[in-house]
Amino acid sequence: MKNWIKIDQPNIDEVNSLQMDLKIPRFICSLLLQRGVNSLDKAKFFFRPELDSLHDPYMMKDMEKAIVRINNALSEKIMILGDYDVDGTTSTSMLFTYFSHRNYDLLYYIPDRYKEGYGVSLESIDYAKDNNISLIITVDCGIKAVNQVEYANSNGIDIIICDHHLPDTKVPEAYAVLNPKQSDCTYPFKDLCGCGIAYKLITAHNLKSENKLNIRSLLDFVALATVSDMMPLIDENRIMVFHGLKEINNNPRLGLRNFLKSNNNKVDESKISFNIGPRINAAGRMKNGKIIVDLLVEEDPNKAMSLSNEVEFLNLKRRATEKDVFENVVEKIDYSKYSNIFYGPNWSTGVLGIVASRVIEKSYKPTIIITDFDQKLLTGSVRSVSGFDVYDALVKCEKYLHQFGGHKFAAGLKIEKSKLNLFSEHFEKTVKEAVNGNMFERKHKYDLEVSFADLTIENVKIISRMSPFGLENKRPVFRSDDCKIIDDLKFVGKESQIVKSYIMDSTNTKIPFISFSKKDELVNLKSSFSILFTTSINSYSGKEQVEIIIKEISSN
Repeated sequence: MKNWIKIDQPNIDEVNSLQMDLKIPRFICSLLLQRGVNSLDKAKFFFRPELDSLHDPYMMKDMEKAIVRINNALSEKIMILGDYDVDGTTSTSMLFTYFSHRNYDLLYYIPDRYKEGYGVSLESIDYAKDNNISLIITVDCGIKAVNQVEYANSNGIDIIICDHHLPDTKVPEAYAVLNPKQSDCTYPFKDLCGCGIAYKLITAHNLKSENKLNIRSLLDFVALATVSDMMPLIDENRIMVFHGLKEINNNPRLGLRNFLKSNNNKVDESKISFNIGPRINAAGRMKNGKIIVDLLVEEDPNKAMSLSNEVEFLNLKRRATEKDVFENVVEKIDYSKYSNIFYGPNWSTGVLGIVASRVIEKSYKPTIIITDFDQKLLTGSVRSVSGFDVYDALVKCEKYLHQFGGHKFAAGLKIEKSKLNLFSEHFEKTVKEAVNGNMFERKHKYDLEVSFADLTIENVKIISRMSPFGLENKRPVFRSDDCKIIDDLKFVGKESQIVKSYIMDSTNTKIPFISFSKKDELVNLKSSFSILFTTSINSYSGKEQVEIIIKEISSN
């Protein structure tokens, strides 16, 4: 259990003081204090975040310029250009929905992942030119499109960039650039996703419009994008996801309803991460992300059903392709190395990122999965592990790269085939030097030790209301020792990998559990053991029951 690390605990006096104010159990007060909630007022806002607390969109650099340009474009044709992932397609759908209601002349464009690659392509500018577009609004891309923006400018096309990726030293000379990560942008929250920035654009436009629209109804798009893009769920992100989830549950968009049919319980952030998000991404990975925008803006039920069935087919195809590539890769892992770099000539570029993430589950170190892009270039997806800045590592290897972009945990690259071996050697050396000779070790952090007796339905409901969970507001992880299985194990799921039964701790409290990844450990237990787990309320058959989800096991 040397890799089980207890999170720093709050001061006992602070816990006692907060308990007096909130009248809830001390262990829940500790959880709140770990998340910066140290008063009654902060607790009220944490549990009921208000949209009125969102920052003024006009604090963002170039926002005023962007709104003036859009207001002057009512007689022009506008193209919304978004990336092909969840963030890009939801942003595009949201802007198209809003400005359609404002009677703008619009079309949307999603680049072809295989023909054009990521971001603003020269082909997209040519498409705009051929369709008499005079204004392009990019979402979730554009901050590095220096040459493409210059090309658009030379053709009389203005561009407004809405992007959240890190800018290079040179920023494109667009009409307006909305990106809080610009060094000279004083907007107070820097971690919006592309859809979050697009929502700020809509908010700014709505504020200065005579007839106000109900833009709260668009927050479902922001919730989908923010969760899928794994943005930190604090500040504005938490507020917008909180209300966006309400929109999804109370009034689901027509294009989403088919995806939600398999969800018996309400949609939360985990349903987005593991169910809805992958389906949306599958279209861009296996065909073209435009089908997702078609689906999300569709208002005819029959057409929406047909489109969602096609998306479901693409998702099944994605899963099969991903399984083939992963099985090909996983047997080649060299556990003596500090990084994983795998190349296959005919792998689908659409699943490289997913496979890289799955490889990290097997071999916890920075991972790059690479395949052919064209006759001269290879393309790859890069994923990292906690505490290692993979973008910085790529910067140190950039002399071998044709192109790259991303952030510290995920990136993409293109490289000439002839330079792959040199790059692989240099990347491995860079990673090795950065970790000071120590191999990466997965560490499992937990919040508190708790007894099962404290996990009442009332207490677990309070914990669940700390959602939405994600980066910087993690779902609380608990530890219990001296546990025993007290009933036969039941195996469910397509491959019987999911385990269910009952468990008891040292207080002799019996509680049901489920485990999605620890079948072997549970089957081979010989004595009492310790566990790390999360909690949930299982409402199966209309009866509420506390259930724990086992994450890690260690025999005593």
